[in-house]
Amino acid sequence: MRRGAFALALFLIIADTAGAHAPVPGLDGFPGGLLHPVFVPAHLLALLGLGLFLGQQPARVLTALFFAAGLIGGLGAIASAVGETPANSVLLTTAVITGMLTALALDVPRLVGWLLAVVTGAGIGLDSPPHVISVTEATIMLIGTGIGALIVLIAVATAVAVLRREWQRIGVRVLGSWTAASAILVLAMRFAK
Repeated sequence: MRRGAFALALFLIIADTAGAHAPVPGLDGFPGGLLHPVFVPAHLLALLGLGLFLGQQPARVLTALFFAAGLIGGLGAIASAVGETPANSVLLTTAVITGMLTALALDVPRLVGWLLAVVTGAGIGLDSPPHVISVTEATIMLIGTGIGALIVLIAVATAVAVLRREWQRIGVRVLGSWTAASAILVLAMRFAK
């Protein structure tokens, strides 16, 4: 377990954020967009943290809708050529918060969950500029990114929601703490430069 956490932290620290938006060379369009949230470390951490947190909450479906609304807003803004944003750092911050809330297994007000979902969705959208020339291909890629992010979030939240045994719930809490710790390490390395 420790080796896996160490490997994840090391990967996230050395990941090149400039190259993170072209996760698989030569894979553009819908498939490239679909895989984008899985290959960008900040996106994956944010989705994992929110999914773990969401799986522990009673209002999962409504919170997922808030995530989708934020995601659509962020993708729409990036499609409208909004400039560079600090979305990547915001995503890491939401990963820290949702990871810590998961580890603590706290009952939080629904408004907090909705806010975290909207901010995470918008952050993923704003941090997903397609690096293609064609507007049509960029739009298709952004649609793929939105669908990919929703799939990852729903898969993680659903997996957590079905875990009922005490040892499984403890494992979810541990994974939440690792998510928070990994995001903290990446933020510390980023701001230490």
